[in-house]
Amino acid sequence: MSVPQIVTVVGYMTIPETHAAAFRKNCAEMIELRKQEPGHLASAYSFGADGSVVSREDYDSADAVIRHMELGSHIFESTQELVSITGAELHGPAAELEKLRDLFSGMNPGFFVTEFGFRR
Repeated sequence: MSVPQIVTVVGYMTIPETHAAAFRKNCAEMIELRKQEPGHLASAYSFGADGSVVSREDYDSADAVIRHMELGSHIFESTQELVSITGAELHGPAAELEKLRDLFSGMNPGFFVTEFGFRR
């Protein structure tokens, strides 16, 4: 069975109410930037009533993730001043995840190897 060649990055954050508007502005800027990135398949932010935020991003390869991190580093830095990152997960084929271990090591992410799935 073939496994979809998608790399998914999931970020978990909490945001104080005092930073909610500024963070949403950053989200809008990041979405616009991501629309222009080759290999960036999908991106979404979901907000919980308790100030929690989940970011989900799908890429066609680890190389696209690396390119994204380089292009958006300035926005990511300003975002870190607004939120607390509480966790991160990377999902994808083992060979692609291996390329990302060093890049994400400071976030102490969970790595999950995709074994089953499909892509339309």
